[in-house]
Amino acid sequence: MGLRASFTKAFPQGPTIQGEVDLALGSFSLTVLFGPSGCGKTTLLRCLAGLETPDRGAIRAADEVWFGPGPGVPASRRGIGYVFQDSVLFPHLTVAGNIAYGLQGLPREERHRRVAKLVELMGLRGLEDRRSRQLSGGQKQRVALARALAPRPRLVLLDEPFASLDRAAADLLRHNLRQILRALDVPAVLVTHDPVEALALGDRMLLMAEGRIVRDGPPASVLAGAGGVPGDQMGAVVRARVTGTTEGLLRLEAGGVAFVAPDPGGATPEVYACIRGEGVSLERGPHGLLTQRNRLRATITAMEPLGALTRVGLDAGFPLHALVTTWAAQDLDLAPGQEVHALIKASAIQVVPIEDSLGA
Repeated sequence: MGLRASFTKAFPQGPTIQGEVDLALGSFSLTVLFGPSGCGKTTLLRCLAGLETPDRGAIRAADEVWFGPGPGVPASRRGIGYVFQDSVLFPHLTVAGNIAYGLQGLPREERHRRVAKLVELMGLRGLEDRRSRQLSGGQKQRVALARALAPRPRLVLLDEPFASLDRAAADLLRHNLRQILRALDVPAVLVTHDPVEALALGDRMLLMAEGRIVRDGPPASVLAGAGGVPGDQMGAVVRARVTGTTEGLLRLEAGGVAFVAPDPGGATPEVYACIRGEGVSLERGPHGLLTQRNRLRATITAMEPLGALTRVGLDAGFPLHALVTTWAAQDLDLAPGQEVHALIKASAIQVVPIEDSLGA
């Protein structure tokens, strides 16, 4: 049982969105819809939910035609939970009332049971009688997620649900999201343009650029080959082995190369090291005073002019990209095949634990 969509949605004097999606339904999975701002991620989500109408094509879920030949299925009957960037709670209702909003057709006892379960699961105990103005941003978004999950939807669509939260609230909700969805055994699609968020949460990634999906696969594999995606600032996504700690830093090894990164706590035996391209600088010849913590020998494999910036592809024992100013690339006379040193700030590396390495 699954959802299949193949449709086109055009906007006057704007982009044309080509939605080609195949999603499994019936059990937990988390698919990340990833790409730069403006590439069409939200439009694709809204078309699946029935909040936007495609111009042509079809959307089918199991044996139902949601959009296509015939009358289709309206948004209210598709069995989809939708969580927006902003919580959009009903201000006149309490926390419990917001969660129960979509349960009017159920007996009172079942409504109370479902609300109580979600209050517990979302960490909202003691807040049931509060109204939205009495809640923090993180609490509001947890209520919005609980409201979307209460009717037991076939699919949950999450449109950058952490975007409006401060970092602490976003980190807390992000940390709990997979556990919540797994506990309820519901599949979800999460929209984000944050690669670390995608790695931490996703089982599968659909990479979107210029209105269409250009790559599909495990998040690490997709990101590792995404160097040409507009707006992408990643220097590398590397699977690395943790070899120790020192002074608040993790010692890592990948491709026979050792380097260090800030220790986020809770590291697994293997991690993803996400290296920002703008945090990688290049040097040729003997070096002077070294202020960078990581200095890697590398060979230039490619150069891509991007106006004022140039993306430099590197082989440093693992694929790496540096994002340098074009005048710096010219000043250093960089060219493919040259040997250089890649200087990587430890602060430019973000570590994401890999859950499947715990049993390694």
